[in-house]
Amino acid sequence: MKRFDGKVAVITGSGDGIGLQIARSFAAESATVVIAEINETSGKCAEEDIIGRGGKALFVQTDVSDEAQVEQMVNTVVDKLGRIDILINNAGVVVHVKVVDMPREAWDRQLGVQLTGPFLVSKHVARHMIARGGGGKIVNISSVSAVMGRHKAAAHCSAKGGLTMLTKVLAMEMGEYNVNVNAVAPGLIDVPSQRAEENISSDYKRSYLNELPLGRIGEVEDITHMVMFLCSEDANWITGQLMLVDGGLMAGHYSFRGQGDFTMLNGHQ
Repeated sequence: MKRFDGKVAVITGSGDGIGLQIARSFAAESATVVIAEINETSGKCAEEDIIGRGGKALFVQTDVSDEAQVEQMVNTVVDKLGRIDILINNAGVVVHVKVVDMPREAWDRQLGVQLTGPFLVSKHVARHMIARGGGGKIVNISSVSAVMGRHKAAAHCSAKGGLTMLTKVLAMEMGEYNVNVNAVAPGLIDVPSQRAEENISSDYKRSYLNELPLGRIGEVEDITHMVMFLCSEDANWITGQLMLVDGGLMAGHYSFRGQGDFTMLNGHQ
């Protein structure tokens, strides 16, 4: 028997990128996966991709920032599949604008998808988990930007910082129902959307790699492995945590190397 045989996993924003790889991985471990995706084309393609690989999938078009759509998605999943055991809050949008230039609509959209969205989906999925007697796993896909500021990323950093605290509070509130709630914070991950939009310039990539102890950009599988672990029985006593999966980026900055060849102990050189 595979790890998630008989489980139903809802993955938001799983039409492509990290979310799609998470969905594929759960399906490969015998879970039925729900593609909760706003984009109808990519959502249907993801559903067909997983079914074509021999997995079980259901696409439900969903804007996670719209509570009516979220509630309808949860009701649809429960009606068709009978249960929800796992929730992965992965949906995200990108805004790269300085604070002084950022339109209010861009700010609202990013927080709506990346902070309000996880709140709404967790709220309605958690209600279902409680109603059926408890038990379950919730994993929020965060970012190293939850703990480190980034130029032109005020909305992103604010949303992910808030998501960290939502994770902790929800873990405290859902512990009595045997529901584990954690977050995974990726560093820079090589996904098709970034390559297509040329978001990673060669100069940026080179400077980023210089700060990574492990010396490479992350792959989607690096994130998937942590998500799968947190949703497995091996992580039953882990909750309320932000797990950094970043190649060592947050261990420190190489630009802070000491330049002098001396030590100071007890005031002596």
